[in-house]
Amino acid sequence: MGGAFIENCGLSGLNTWGCGGSCLWLARPESVSEAVLPIKKARDEGVGLYILGGGSNVLVQDGFIRAGIILTRSMDALKVTETKGGVRIEAAAGVPVKKLLALSLEEGVTGLEFLAGIPGTFGGALFGNAGAAGASFAPLVEWADTLSHDGEPRRWASGELVWAYRACPWREAPLLITKASIALRRCAREKIIGNIRRFSSLKRGQPIGARTAGCVFKNPDGASAGRLLDGCGCKKLSVGGARVSPSHANFVENTGGARAEDIYALTEMCRKRVYEEYGVTLEYEIKFFGAF
Repeated sequence: MGGAFIENCGLSGLNTWGCGGSCLWLARPESVSEAVLPIKKARDEGVGLYILGGGSNVLVQDGFIRAGIILTRSMDALKVTETKGGVRIEAAAGVPVKKLLALSLEEGVTGLEFLAGIPGTFGGALFGNAGAAGASFAPLVEWADTLSHDGEPRRWASGELVWAYRACPWREAPLLITKASIALRRCAREKIIGNIRRFSSLKRGQPIGARTAGCVFKNPDGASAGRLLDGCGCKKLSVGGARVSPSHANFVENTGGARAEDIYALTEMCRKRVYEEYGVTLEYEIKFFGAF
């Protein structure tokens, strides 16, 4: 049932790094009304609350986290409406972005090709303004529905959102995106496929089949985090079962048995090297659950 709570829930199987401990409880809502319940429960119990989608782009603390988790994967409703020259897609937070990309190809509409090779769910991708080569959700979103930290719903028009590189489009972030609408225009199927191939080619060199969480750090202005990390020898580094990917220095792999503390120690080691070599402080793209 979507309104049920799973007590003392293990989290290693719910994130792509495959590590981390357990939480106080986990809720898996299927609707907005069910999502309000854990928000109120966390407030009443005086505990923290985290939002988890596809499980990429997060590092979960080892041991026990005295906090609740809302897992959005069951909030997966989709609605497609014909518009003049295209379609409108209303998608709930838990819809996988690869499903949105497949749907756009099926419908013959352009705008989402940048999602090629990007993991996770729509809510998480929108919250962090996922993108590639300058393309993102920014010109596509018509409105977004959210829940506040008090469980209050609100619809935001596109003009109320402030878009920036890999940043939340709200000045004061809501707790949870529940649904959003994107407008896509018609395009020749051959061109859409060509765009998908072009964006996919940008992922060449990224580790395939390894347990990673995606890019660890954001690209600093005018530079590539991966090149900076590679330039100061980070590809040779490892801590415990965690290593910097030999194929792309902005990825950290769990080679087997890595703990969250191993991954964090390794990423901090990399940040230190880049600062000492280039005077650049890398900003994390991943999110942290628990204390680090």
